Amino acid sequence: MKALTATLAVALSSLSVSVCASQFSCDGQTLTSIMKVREQVKSHATPNQSPTYWVEGIVTKTTSSLYKGFFFQDSVGDNNPNTSDGIFAYTSSDGIDGLAVGDKVCVEAKAKQFYGMTQLTVKPGHIENKGLAPQPIRATDIVVGSTESLSQAMDRYQGMLVRIAPESDLRITRNFGFDFSSRRNNMVLSHQSPLIKPTQLFVAETEQVAKQVEANTNNQLYIDTDQYPANGVIPYFPGFDAQQGYLRIGDRVENLQGVIAYSYGKHRLLPTNTVSPSDFVHINDRTSAPKVITDSNLKVASFNVLNFFTSHSDIGGSLNPTCKDQADADAAKGCNRGAKTAAEFELQRTKIVNALTAMDADIIGIMEMENNGFGKNSAIQNLVDELNLHFNDSSDHYQFVEINDKDKNKGQFFGSDAIMVAMLYRPSKVTPIKDAQVIRMPSQHMSATNAKGESVKIDAYQRDTLLQQFAINGAKKKSQLTIVVNHLKSKGSGCYEDWLNEQKDKNYQNIQGNCNDFRVSAAMVLADKLKTMSGDVLVMGDMNAYGMEDPIRVLTQYKPKQYQRKIMSASGTFIGDQSLHPEGIAASKGLGLVNLATKWHGADSYSYSYDGELGSLDHALASRSLLKKVRGIEDWHINSVENSLFEYSSKYSGDLVKSTGPYSASDHDPVIINFAYPMAKASFQITFVNNSNQPLYPVFNSYYWDSTKPWLMAGQQRRYTKKDKFLKHVGIKNGDKVSLSVLASGVYDVPCSDVPVELHGKLKAIYDGKTCRIEHF
Repeated sequence: MKALTATLAVALSSLSVSVCASQFSCDGQTLTSIMKVREQVKSHATPNQSPTYWVEGIVTKTTSSLYKGFFFQDSVGDNNPNTSDGIFAYTSSDGIDGLAVGDKVCVEAKAKQFYGMTQLTVKPGHIENKGLAPQPIRATDIVVGSTESLSQAMDRYQGMLVRIAPESDLRITRNFGFDFSSRRNNMVLSHQSPLIKPTQLFVAETEQVAKQVEANTNNQLYIDTDQYPANGVIPYFPGFDAQQGYLRIGDRVENLQGVIAYSYGKHRLLPTNTVSPSDFVHINDRTSAPKVITDSNLKVASFNVLNFFTSHSDIGGSLNPTCKDQADADAAKGCNRGAKTAAEFELQRTKIVNALTAMDADIIGIMEMENNGFGKNSAIQNLVDELNLHFNDSSDHYQFVEINDKDKNKGQFFGSDAIMVAMLYRPSKVTPIKDAQVIRMPSQHMSATNAKGESVKIDAYQRDTLLQQFAINGAKKKSQLTIVVNHLKSKGSGCYEDWLNEQKDKNYQNIQGNCNDFRVSAAMVLADKLKTMSGDVLVMGDMNAYGMEDPIRVLTQYKPKQYQRKIMSASGTFIGDQSLHPEGIAASKGLGLVNLATKWHGADSYSYSYDGELGSLDHALASRSLLKKVRGIEDWHINSVENSLFEYSSKYSGDLVKSTGPYSASDHDPVIINFAYPMAKASFQITFVNNSNQPLYPVFNSYYWDSTKPWLMAGQQRRYTKKDKFLKHVGIKNGDKVSLSVLASGVYDVPCSDVPVELHGKLKAIYDGKTCRIEHF
């Protein structure tokens, strides 16, 4: 038995040696360079009989998921910057065992264009691994010529190992996140600047839009990974972090290396190294707060708060009108669109409140507030209560606008949707005039028959608009400001016109998104209402329409005779039970409001990012009278350019640590507008505060010291107004500019300000024993 075993072992050993000796080898074959293979494939894009090539090169990356095979590159190259020295070798999923980056290999393969990428299809087992090459392939810096697109440049590098250098000037245009096309997480770069949505810049269905679509399509480089990345992880960026390792759209990427592939109509870079936070250069970095506008006295903001919901049982809020019961609110895909746990809600609320606190606006329009009433357990009350805790001075506190009981659905809700628009204001700054008004938005109800003869019923709804008029407290003249908060129909919804076009062409896509005509209907209703409004008007909110799309043009400067295509409303629309437009109608001249962001910052302003393109969905549209009072507008870029993985939801972010800061508080940027209203001079009140252990006298204009009253002793305060007999005696009145000081111990004159102080509003002159300072409050 032992002898038999020994004999069998010798036989197997001999067989093993025989198999190794007969392994594939390129010895004696005529080698064709990678460059020559590419040239021949290019000249015969779809050959009937592809020749067999023996090709040698050095492995730069192995792949087994997104691509199945390996990339390899000629060890010398042809020194021609217009041709590629690398190629992809398809081996199927099990053909890369034993291969490593840096190995010198030779293959027998056929070559072809495979959906736009030149590749070798290796004959099974016909790979000769010659071991580690003396010198690895050095990455080639990407250069995009001044007369070529990024796509054209990538054609030159297809299959090669490349490096993104500072001079490559490649910027993040879509942040790392889920790609609905490939169903995986990836990132997209563009050359020189992020991409702008074509209809943000130009009118839909014009030649300019078509050219911009083409330019955007040709200015994309996907950063992909072979394997599906784990949730919350960027495989090539281990330093990904909410505070130090964050990525923003517009960041310039440097030092990332990888091979260039092509699939599904896109060029892709598959990284071969890792990068650090310093390799992402923040061109437009974070700011801790919006810009300060010193010559304004009223600040108004608009903010989509990304489904601020409190109806989950862990949070304890009331149910919204779409909820069947509490179980529905607690379900993963139930009536609660927001936070699913108390921890998620706490993070969401903290981030939003920190953003609102930094904005410090006097009136705030809000979108995506849960529509669960206005009581103590409502989402809006929850937000206001928490927000007010962040302001010590009660004059900075907010109240919310509540609609009239007769306008409430079922006696408590604002409409029938799960979310509503809302409005906060500071009673110290503005005073509501009469009750808030609800502008009912149209619904759509259509019946039709599809190509199969089946009956189809289409119902679409929109959220109602909130209008509130305010008086500006302290204004010189009686001023009336009308704030109109909107949230128009989503581009991802379905309406009759979209269904109709899809029946004609199953691949139909409206560049303005679904339900464009339905949003036009809403804009028409809004315009008709506002034509009757006098005084200053500000229309704001998430309009779900970019800057040059039809709904915005209806509200601004649309001129029907200027373009061949008419703007049309939707068919089958109603306001409540009353028919609005049985058939779509053409829009008349625009309302004439002014788009403040585009006026102040140009057509390429933005508040939102979708599919790698920036644009403004969140607008501030002002009447001509209000335009004169504008001192500044800002889309505060804390969300649109940030990474969505840092938002409150933990569903797709794995173990990623998040911050409580305002960044990624939502997916929309807040819009902040500063106004200057002529104000009446406020009667002054100045209080001298003695925080020293010395007695003192208040002194006005250096020599009017108030000896008509006793010494102001340690720890005491004294208040002066325009009615004070001493001030009247020396001729000091409201609005005068005076120098203020204190006479300490009756000897030392200590100035409280370097310059004269204008007497209006509330002032304090505080003496601490050494210095005196002025505070406004």
